[in-house]
Amino acid sequence: MPSDEPVQERGDSLAADSVVTFLRELMEYVSSRGKVEIGRAQERGRHQLELRQLRKDRSKRLEKLGREVIALHRAGELEHPGLLAHMEHIHALDQRIAEAADPRADRGELGEE
Repeated sequence: MPSDEPVQERGDSLAADSVVTFLRELMEYVSSRGKVEIGRAQERGRHQLELRQLRKDRSKRLEKLGREVIALHRAGELEHPGLLAHMEHIHALDQRIAEAADPRADRGELGEE
């Protein structure tokens, strides 16, 4: 059965259909790859968040341990030669922090009485 459409029009229609099909398939591929990459990025993000939280927890534990060691050392319950140097350094840092935090230090009012 011959078609009533001229050959030229059928050729244009077939080309347009193949372009549309190609574009549709391309968009589906890009969309599916995008979903896969988004999933990977989410997984990496979750992993980084978990790692950051573990490091934060560790840091807090070390800080708490340090405070307990300081308290035990001050109470005379813990003695070690290596602690003395660290305790003196921490004490000096605490003094510098206190001085820097005092608003009178900015105006030169400390020690001039």
